[in-house]
Amino acid sequence: MSSPTVLRRTISVVGLCTLPLLVAGQNPGTPPPVSEVEAIRREMQQLREDYERRLQLLDQRLRQLEQSTPVPPVTAAVPIAPVTPVPSTNVVVLPPDSVARTAVVTREVEQVNAAEKVREFADSEFAENTSTRDYALSLENRRTIKERVEQVLNDFIEIGGYFRAGYGRDDQGGPQVAFQAPGAPAKYRLGNEAENYGEIIFAKNFYTPGLFSADPQERPDGTPAGPVSRVQVRLSIYNPYTEYGSSSSTQFGLPEAWGAIGNVLQGQPGLTFWAGNRFYRRFDISINDFFFYNMSGGGAGLEDLDLGFGKFAFAWLGGSSQSAFYNSVPQPEPDDLAAFSKGNFDFRLYDTSLPLGKGEFGFTVSRASAGLDVDGRTIPSQTGVALNFVHTAEKFLDSESINRFSLQAGNGPARTFTSTFETFTTPVGTFIDPGGSDSWRFRATESLVIQPIPELAIGPAMVFQHTAFGEDGGGGEQDWFSIGVRPVWFFNRYFSTALETGIDWVSDSQQDTSGYLWKATLAPQISLGDHFYSRPSLRVFVTYARWSSEFIGQVGGPDYVTDDWGLTYGVQMEAWW
Repeated sequence: MSSPTVLRRTISVVGLCTLPLLVAGQNPGTPPPVSEVEAIRREMQQLREDYERRLQLLDQRLRQLEQSTPVPPVTAAVPIAPVTPVPSTNVVVLPPDSVARTAVVTREVEQVNAAEKVREFADSEFAENTSTRDYALSLENRRTIKERVEQVLNDFIEIGGYFRAGYGRDDQGGPQVAFQAPGAPAKYRLGNEAENYGEIIFAKNFYTPGLFSADPQERPDGTPAGPVSRVQVRLSIYNPYTEYGSSSSTQFGLPEAWGAIGNVLQGQPGLTFWAGNRFYRRFDISINDFFFYNMSGGGAGLEDLDLGFGKFAFAWLGGSSQSAFYNSVPQPEPDDLAAFSKGNFDFRLYDTSLPLGKGEFGFTVSRASAGLDVDGRTIPSQTGVALNFVHTAEKFLDSESINRFSLQAGNGPARTFTSTFETFTTPVGTFIDPGGSDSWRFRATESLVIQPIPELAIGPAMVFQHTAFGEDGGGGEQDWFSIGVRPVWFFNRYFSTALETGIDWVSDSQQDTSGYLWKATLAPQISLGDHFYSRPSLRVFVTYARWSSEFIGQVGGPDYVTDDWGLTYGVQMEAWW
């Protein structure tokens, strides 16, 4: 008799013999009270019918197993041993072929787990979590539920990106325009982005060739002893609403194309070396998309040298562009171009423990120079230095809260806190500001995201910046102060409403102007989650802005050339992954 048949009959006999005892809930021979006999009898009959129905389903399943797993015939040379009753246990004895299949599956699971550990090690080797989107994605990656398709793709090639797209109108009948204070480097972005913009990332981690060999050379913790490498390419797309859908007005860029190799020094497994063009340890404020510390550019360097009390990174980064010389005599000629270049030596000490969080200290030496124009003219090279401090506190109020505070000071070409140049616009054209050595800037920022209750998340921000342009920059000073907040109310897991309001005040002695721009946006939205950074989001919005009379003609373009207020409305999708 086959094993499934014996098992089926055993279950049936044991179940039917013990069912009355289980139903009565008492020892044999102790009948229930007379008043309960009828009720118990009906209950027992119902349970018996249910139990028999379950036995029928189990019987069908066992018959299927008998058909799919035939028992090899027993030859006469092998005596048939008598069946000995076995006490009931929790051990299930599998046929030999099932044992073999289980062993194979176990080995496959172990191999998958080992590969997953190596992949996680490689991801951590090249982890980036300084910018808002990187931080938000790192939160998503820590969650236990992931899309299976994405896991498969990550094992082959990683595809990430960011996109925002939609359309809007203004109250004058034209396409949506952005409201930004003249001289302010940033604007509050919700319902105030008048363009389609996207980035798509293709990245691939490479492991040591011997990883999947018989001797993979792993450490005791399962991480590879050999090198790991990463190659990443990022494409950007930009299309303004004023030229909506026009291919000739759509700009494509290549902001990232770099490679890195890590785990090459036994004593420093986290140390990585890189070269190419990349986003480099940049910090931003999400609600106004302001990258206050952004040395992204082309070059090379090393990262994550473990010093015990923190980590160290060094990079040589730079950028170049073309512009006319603004101080040309007798007047600037915008079409008479020369090549400007800027090189930066960037030193970082980060992941240092500080009260309430961690700190990052940066020291940058920048040098800007220019080539010759068609008349053989040039300008003197300029050198400057910058000091940067960023304090980051994560999970200090809730599981996803983050607070960042920064202080920055720099002079000359280093005062931009970027690897490239700033520009300025005059009635005759736009020119590069190489940053005279006597110019300087001080900046302080504070940004916070908290979710004190499940129904409410809040993201406030503040920026103060003072710039002295120096004699080489035409003299004068500029102050910029900005403060804003975006609360989001969640009605359930997917529906919410965001209200963003912010004000920018700019005083510029060069332009002899001083004024403010205030903006407010209401945006009902549907998001894939109930957190501040939950994306994708689909939203409708209405935006109202008002500005000082000093800024009339400088805000909103032709539709608002004589106005001191404006209104826009539209729809937008925003996603990152």
